[in-house]
Amino acid sequence: MQKPFFRKLPFNFKHKHSPSSSPSPNPVKIRNRVLIITVCAVLITAILGSVCFFSGIGKPERVVPAGKCSSYAHRTSSETRSHAPSAASFAAKPSQSAAKAVCKPKKVIYLTFDDGPSTLTVPLLNVLDKYHVKATFFVVGINDKNEASDLKEIVRRGHAIGVHSYTHNYRQIYASPEAFFSDFDEMHSLIKNATGIDTKIYRFPGGSVNAYNKKTRKAIIQNLKQRGYVFFDWNAGGGDAVVHPQAAKILSEALTTTHMHDNSVVLFHNSSVKSVTLSIIPQFISTLQKEGYTFAVLNPSVDNHPFIFYHDA
Repeated sequence: MQKPFFRKLPFNFKHKHSPSSSPSPNPVKIRNRVLIITVCAVLITAILGSVCFFSGIGKPERVVPAGKCSSYAHRTSSETRSHAPSAASFAAKPSQSAAKAVCKPKKVIYLTFDDGPSTLTVPLLNVLDKYHVKATFFVVGINDKNEASDLKEIVRRGHAIGVHSYTHNYRQIYASPEAFFSDFDEMHSLIKNATGIDTKIYRFPGGSVNAYNKKTRKAIIQNLKQRGYVFFDWNAGGGDAVVHPQAAKILSEALTTTHMHDNSVVLFHNSSVKSVTLSIIPQFISTLQKEGYTFAVLNPSVDNHPFIFYHDA
């Protein structure tokens, strides 16, 4: 007798399955499958979340350039938003398309020196060159026998130059608007003849508000504006105008007052007796560069309102 092709299965079926019937579900298997699917879903979610999180680490925040934020230009929040770059500008890569712009204005220092040029001007220029810093010099006309050549050197090395005073004699220059502009024009002509620069920036001796110009300052400032000049006072400095200043005190005061602002016009002096000031400039610059400050020069396009003492009523 021929043996069957298939061996008899060891299962003991109690009934015969029809094509339309299916075996009874096994609760244990169903539970295991649900558990496996749930665990897989959790793992996938965790992996995707980790990828999204770590993809942003190490990438620099998109910084809105200086001047776009309200802290310097005193704009309202709505004005600031109107100047914010569009999201498309940040979409260099698909994964960065949703990157946010962070409004972090640059911390800018306008380093200024009054009362030069002098025998200390070229040494100061050498220090500034070493740290790749440009400054603004508000110059006078009576302190330097090498006035013309030193003025040329200031400009040649890429620094800004502005009028301070020819005589620096407070009583004389503030006696009347006519006396003021006689002194002003003489200094302006000296700068232009020596350098070819028709400078449009100015700093009042003693600042725009002082004990000598109470009666004349308004007329002088109106005339300066009509002539197209912009004047700058300061909002930080080392207090080095005093007699026999101490280096540590100058440095400490200069850093303290600068740290009070994101944008500072810092006042120092460059006359021939200010060797102590010169000695602290390297540490002043290097400290602030490490802290993320940048240095720039003044020009008529810089908004002077945060940096002046006198404001029209």
